[in-house]
Amino acid sequence: MALARSSFRPAVRAAAAAAAAILLCSAAVIARPLLEDGDRMVFLGDSITAQRIHTRYVMNYFALRYPDTLLTFRNSGWSGERAPGGLARLDRDVLSVKPDVVSICYGMNDGGVTHFDRKLYANFMDGMTGLVDRLKGAGARVVLLPPGVVDPDRKNWNAPERMAIYNPTLARFSDGVILLAKRENLPYYDLNRLMTDVQKRAKADDPAFTMIPDGVHPSAPGQALMAYAMLKALGCDEQASGLTIDAATGKTEADRCRVSGLKIGKDEISFTRTDAALPTYFDPEAEVIFRYCPIPEELNRYMFRVSGLSGGSWTLTVEGIETGAFTSGELAAGVSLSGLPGPWKTLGEEVNRLTKEQEALFNTRWRDVFLKIPPEGSAEMQAQIADLDRQIAEREKARARAVRDRTWKWKLTRQP
Repeated sequence: MALARSSFRPAVRAAAAAAAAILLCSAAVIARPLLEDGDRMVFLGDSITAQRIHTRYVMNYFALRYPDTLLTFRNSGWSGERAPGGLARLDRDVLSVKPDVVSICYGMNDGGVTHFDRKLYANFMDGMTGLVDRLKGAGARVVLLPPGVVDPDRKNWNAPERMAIYNPTLARFSDGVILLAKRENLPYYDLNRLMTDVQKRAKADDPAFTMIPDGVHPSAPGQALMAYAMLKALGCDEQASGLTIDAATGKTEADRCRVSGLKIGKDEISFTRTDAALPTYFDPEAEVIFRYCPIPEELNRYMFRVSGLSGGSWTLTVEGIETGAFTSGELAAGVSLSGLPGPWKTLGEEVNRLTKEQEALFNTRWRDVFLKIPPEGSAEMQAQIADLDRQIAEREKARARAVRDRTWKWKLTRQP
């Protein structure tokens, strides 16, 4: 599928980064865009990757923000795993699918849920270095995410005293990943620093807050932070489409969208709009974290501005869905619609459903069928593999079809 470079900046690989930049949420990044049209990306990690939540958010982002691209994703997370384990199964579970880009996120298990241990750290770094060397040798581009944090206030299978001391250990393991990324000139994002900062501020507001209910595995809010970190590491900084209308002159400024049939009256403005870049989708329960990390501002602005309106309040309706009521002043300043009702939200829900089904089907194919095929082979299991491959392809095609319909009728009406 051909794609204009100007419309898909993260599809262009730039030269190596010159320096780290400090972004909001107090996390450093040296990422430059990695993904190119036609790429296949594999997510490699432990049970936090195997949860298939932040990976789904990343897949949603690319499907909606770049709907004319062809990108495929596979999840190779393995519960309870450490970095050396990922290295041991790399050929079978990662290189076998011929990835162009591989993300690596280990460390949560590698530190042993204890004080910093030099032997455990050495084993971890040996595994991480081996993974990077093997993947680079195979021609894959590599992006690194350091380990996140635990919530020491939550009860889980570990003794409370062990959980209380583990975050300093994870921070030192995180430092090791960042040093590796800098040495190998790899994109990364300091997930540990980000999650530490957000958890501290959120608990200061509400001591009962948690984004890690069992103490180790992030729920949707924590996974949204992981998706934010991954997208930043991948160099994703382009927002959704935007539109500015001057109601006094009829002039428009369209950012990656087309407008036709514009009609401007005293009490109503209507037009048809086709977007090239749509807002992405997170589960509603993830949105609580937006208070502490600027995901809507940095990754998901979907701006609509209308100047030259007479005073009063105006109601925006898109495809018959009431998005909201805004004052003329708010519209002149510009409003971001990504979190509000509209066809983009309905489409996001559909993309998210298909992404979730696709990841579940691939997990079944890989873990429940492929890994259980006996050495002598099994015609029945091979038939199952073929059927699952068909279903996975169907979900990918359905997602591509869903995002093709991006032409909607907009109407802005003055309230009486």
